[in-house]
Order: sequence, then structure tokens, then C-alpha cells
Amino acid sequence: WTFVAAGHETTSNSMTWTMYVLMTNEQVLQVCRDEVDRVLPNGTELTYEHMNELMVCEAVLQETLRLYPPAPFLERQYIREYSISNKGNRQMRIPVGARVLTNTYILHRRAEFWCRIRLYPLVTRSSGPHNCIGQNFSLLEAKVILALLVQRCNFEIEAGQKIVPDISHYYAT
Repeated sequence: WTFVAAGHETTSNSMTWTMYVLMTNEQVLQVCRDEVDRVLPNGTELTYEHMNELMVCEAVLQETLRLYPPAPFLERQYIREYSISNKGNRQMRIPVGARVLTNTYILHRRAEFWCRIRLYPLVTRSSGPHNCIGQNFSLLEAKVILALLVQRCNFEIEAGQKIVPDISHYYAT
């Protein structure tokens, strides 16, 4: 069930937030539209060969993933003891078996981490052995959807509309 749910809900949620980001940032929408018009002139059909040329579309998607991660919480269970310290060198011991929850929604909005982005990449779909198995497909799918929507549709948001995400963490069995 997790594979099926994660395989479509995350991409659809990301696309919803992408459209919101574009509708609330008209200049970014125009730059995205200009790129799509350049890469796919006169309604040219999108092919795989065009994908690497859609760099603005990818940047828009990545920024949306930073602001509105599809999995706003990542949980890991420690398999060995670990110790971390803060700026005051206060040590915190994490025992074997402890579950640690990372709030990526907050993490990606903390400006003090942005300057170190090359050292610590965004955690939008996890990484390492427990990363999102479908992340490359999802990004490809989202880029196709975004290019086609920008090419064929006009968007606007109701004046004064402010959407606030409802961030929650739940477990499904």
C-alpha cells in the first residue's frame, strides 16, 4: 500500500504546490512559460530529448519541493548509538533503537542552513539506502506535467487567496 500511495500522492501534492507557487509568483511563471515556448515552439510535442532543456521547470519543481516537501517528516530508527552536540558543546546521546523524526518542512525554511546547501543537500525525498525509490520517475513525471500545463493553460489565483499548508504526521498500517 505504501508504494502505491507514495507513488501518486506525493507527485500530485507536489504538482498542486507547484501551481500555487507559480500562480503567486507571476514573474517565475513567465520565465517558466518562456522556457517551455523556447524548447517546445508552436506546440511541439514533448519528448524525452527535451527534458534536459527544461532547466527552469526543474528549478521551479526543486524549489517547490524545498518549500512544500511531499514527506514533511522523515523518521529513522538508529541501529547504533550516536552522540551529537550543539554550539555550546552540550552532548545528546541517541541510543540504539531510538526513533528520530526530522521535520523537513521547517528544516528547509531555516535560512541559517541555506548557506551550507552544498554540504547538506535538501532532504525532499530522503537519501541513502532508504531513499525514495521513485524520486527520479516522479521528477520526470512532474516536469512533463508542468511543461504541458504551462504550454497549454493559463492560471490565476483568486485575489487575496492565501493557502496555508496543513502539516501533519500520521502512520498508516
